[in-house]
Amino acid sequence: MSIMIVGAGRLGSYLAQLMEERNEKVVVVEKDESRIEKLKRELKCNIVVGDGCNSDTLKKAGIIGTEIVVAATGHDEDNLIICQLAKYEFGVSRVVSRINNPKNEWLFTRDMGIDAAVSSARIIAKLIEEETEISGLTTVMNLAEGKISIVRSMVEKDSKAANKMIKDLMLPGNCVIMSIVRSNKVLLPNGSTYILPGDEVLSVVSDESKEKLKDLFDV
Repeated sequence: MSIMIVGAGRLGSYLAQLMEERNEKVVVVEKDESRIEKLKRELKCNIVVGDGCNSDTLKKAGIIGTEIVVAATGHDEDNLIICQLAKYEFGVSRVVSRINNPKNEWLFTRDMGIDAAVSSARIIAKLIEEETEISGLTTVMNLAEGKISIVRSMVEKDSKAANKMIKDLMLPGNCVIMSIVRSNKVLLPNGSTYILPGDEVLSVVSDESKEKLKDLFDV
C-alpha cells in the first residue's frame, strides 16, 4: 500500500514510523527545512521538502498513483487544501485528514474531498462521554464509524440481568451478547445460558440501543 503523509510534526512522523514498521510504501512531505535532518535520522522512507498545498510539490513527491494521502499538518486550512488537491486534482482513492480545531469539523466532509477526518479533541470527548453518561457500560471498540460498539458489562449481584437466561432478558434491538467471561473462562452463550453475578458480558450494540442495554445490567 502506498501512503503519502503531508506534514511531519510529531503526529505525521510517528504515523510514518508505524507505517514503515508495517512495511508499507511511505512518502513524507514536509515544508519546514529545519526538520529534515531529524526526519532522515528517524525515517527510512523518501522525504520531500516542499509545501503540500502546492500541486507541483505533490507531483514531485509522487502523488500520482498513491493510494492514501494523510494531511497531518498543524493547520486546518492547509489540511483542507491538501485533501482537495489529492482527491480532485490527482484522484487519490482515500484521503484522511487531521482536524486541529474541533470548531472546523463541519468543513471536513466527503463533499470537500475527505474520506475520513480525525479530531483528537472529539475522540477524548467521546471517551469521557462514554465513561460518564453510559457508566454501566465500557466501550471496548467502536465499529462502523461509531454507530456500532463492542461493550463490556459487569454483572452485580443485584443487577436486573443477574440469574436470568439470555432469552428472558428482552434485549433491545440491534444488540447481541457475543461472549461471557466467567472465572477467567470465556463462554460462548446461547439463549439458555444464565447470566450470573460476577460475569463480564461482551455485547455488540448499536448506538441507539446502548441506554436500553445499560438498563438491563443496572442494579
